[in-house]
Amino acid sequence: MNINLLIYAVCLFASVFAVSGINIEKFVRTKAVWEARILAYLLIMSLTYLSGSLIISVYENILSI
Repeated sequence: MNINLLIYAVCLFASVFAVSGINIEKFVRTKAVWEARILAYLLIMSLTYLSGSLIISVYENILSI
């Protein structure tokens, strides 16, 4: 259980770093500041979950071999 938390924490930092490099203002209207923030948070959460789940499943499959 502790390794899962560590993997998700590392993926969270990597996702924040990756999303901070994206210019989100290109994808939303000019006056939509809150929508841009919510879009960034959703991208961060989804990237964290997907990448963390992938790493955890690969790790568990390697251990089961």
